[in-house]
Amino acid sequence: MPRGLRPIAALALVAVTAAMAAAEWPCFRGPDARGVAADDPRLPSRWTATKNVRWSATLEGRGWSSPIVSGDRVIVTSAIPPAPPEDAKKGLYFGGERPDVADGEVRWVVTCLDAATGMTRWETVIARGPPPGPVHVKNSYASETPVTDGE
Repeated sequence: MPRGLRPIAALALVAVTAAMAAAEWPCFRGPDARGVAADDPRLPSRWTATKNVRWSATLEGRGWSSPIVSGDRVIVTSAIPPAPPEDAKKGLYFGGERPDVADGEVRWVVTCLDAATGMTRWETVIARGPPPGPVHVKNSYASETPVTDGE
């Protein structure tokens, strides 16, 4: 799996695991905006790339937002830049702003995955346009977390 997609997949897996205890995770940091799932003995305390993972999904682009869970759906955002971004660097550092902005079009995408299987239910491009400006090397243009009213 490309490095840029790992955070999206990992967050989706955490959201799905949290969904076992609380059916809804409708916005950033969950139903109470605390980032805490309801206590449930079914929630694992550890996982690896294969242990306690129900599924993973490879998505196009990069995202930095939190996935949300609504019923049996996991919804994530991503941005597909005009040129492949450089790999994210590990660790903390400063000066990570990309000074140059690539020419071309960014596509902002919302993807809905089946919470039980990880299969894509639907995907839609919600916006297209030139890159709005530089972005930090560890970030993407898809930082905004989706939100739902359950419909």
